[in-house]
Amino acid sequence: MGGRSLKLLYAIFTLLVHLKLALGFISGAREGNIWCIERERQALLEFKKGLIDDYNRLSSWGSEDAKKNCCNWEGVHCSYQTGHVVKLNLQAWKNPTLRGKISPSLIELQHLSYLDLSGNDFNQSQFPKFISSLSDLQFLGLYDANLFGPIPSQLGNLSQLQFLDLGSNYFQLIENIEWISHLVSIKHLGLNSVNLSVVNDWLNVVSHLPKLSKLLLCNCDLPLITLSSLSHINSSKSLTYLDLSSNPRITSSMFPWLFNSSTNLAYLDLSSNQLQGSIPNGFDNMNSLEQLYLFDNHLEGNIPKSFGDICTLRTLDLWKNNLNGQCNVPNSDTNRRTTQYCPLWERHTAVPQGFVPGNSSSQSPRRVPHV
Repeated sequence: MGGRSLKLLYAIFTLLVHLKLALGFISGAREGNIWCIERERQALLEFKKGLIDDYNRLSSWGSEDAKKNCCNWEGVHCSYQTGHVVKLNLQAWKNPTLRGKISPSLIELQHLSYLDLSGNDFNQSQFPKFISSLSDLQFLGLYDANLFGPIPSQLGNLSQLQFLDLGSNYFQLIENIEWISHLVSIKHLGLNSVNLSVVNDWLNVVSHLPKLSKLLLCNCDLPLITLSSLSHINSSKSLTYLDLSSNPRITSSMFPWLFNSSTNLAYLDLSSNQLQGSIPNGFDNMNSLEQLYLFDNHLEGNIPKSFGDICTLRTLDLWKNNLNGQCNVPNSDTNRRTTQYCPLWERHTAVPQGFVPGNSSSQSPRRVPHV
């Protein structure tokens, strides 16, 4: 009998100990005192060793007693439920730049869902292949990070990825982007300045991404789109933001696909391409269009009056073409029409004496770039 009581008391004691630990864990989580996993802390310290931190941005990272909890480190976010590192945000847009290399030790962060190292200088090191093994990733930002070499096709394994931006690096010529078609959750795809000059099926690939809403392919040397190829391409109704600027082989053959995919487009940039001839009808069916950039092309003829019927349109840039007429767009504050970014002072006909455009300057007013 005494033995049974002892066992019962031991069981109750054990239960109380575990309950206390659990309550302490929850309390710590509520107070922001969750502690990170030791192996993940060591992985982050190894990552720091490969960096040159000129401005002591990572001064909170360390092994001292006061710095041991990596959940309190700059740019590190942990799960309140598990303590695992789920977010590493060290982008350098508003912060000092880090230099060095991306250590493969970060592969230990298997619960990472958000990784942004954009704007740092990784000294033209190779794209870190281990990132393809971080299966929980939903956000991957490596924009303008001075990376070099090929983009691994294994990125297609990241089926949960919703945001991917690899633009403005020094990657090698990309010959195949079939792996992108496996990113079934992708909403934002940024490949600005990535050489896609031989990827003839680029439009087919991106058109099959069911959730894609933002596509940035500026300065990619995109191949010519032929009318015959368009018949095999699905429309992409989810797109709201499309930047295909500075691609010298983008011509007016783009318009049929565009007008079939444009019902939800709010932002469209086709500037600095090879658009020729008159501006076709079709833009007036873009009922959500807010910003339209067609400057620096070879468009000619009359400016469609239907632009004035797009009640959502706030920015229309037709600068540096050979167009006639006025580009009137609805004013956002009143019912009056206001002229924005008209091409009249740049076309080949004479400019009326005394004419001062509303936004006169030596260069076309540009939009704030989106990353």
